[in-house]
Amino acid sequence: MQPSNLQTTKPPRLDSAALSVALSQFTGTEQWYRHPLNRRMLYTDGVQYLAENGGQQGAYWVLDKVALEICPLLDSKKQAFGALSLTVNPDQTAVMIVTDGNDQLLLRREMRYTDLQNGEWRFYLIEEGDHRVMLLPSEY
Repeated sequence: MQPSNLQTTKPPRLDSAALSVALSQFTGTEQWYRHPLNRRMLYTDGVQYLAENGGQQGAYWVLDKVALEICPLLDSKKQAFGALSLTVNPDQTAVMIVTDGNDQLLLRREMRYTDLQNGEWRFYLIEEGDHRVMLLPSEY
């Protein structure tokens, strides 16, 4: 016997403005999260919130991109600090730019599609002991 009207309802996706407001509320972190594929990479509550609430299915791909491409790049260039800007356009294309924080370009990647909400999403990547920490500017 199968349930007839059993549906799982997912809360509606936050729009860009609501996600931006929610992220601006993070001013520190109560918990550190470790990336499963790059154990040196830690991230904050605010970054975890974006990963859970960005896009239709979450935006964990952003964390994977940072863990597997950007952190190793910063390490190879001996950069203690990186500024990441992810701009999502209305046509759902995106551009990811990493600088040294002083407008020195370290990486630029164009993406043909993402379901992350439109807007400009910013993150910092800082070296903290043996770890690389990804955080929101408001958490810095």
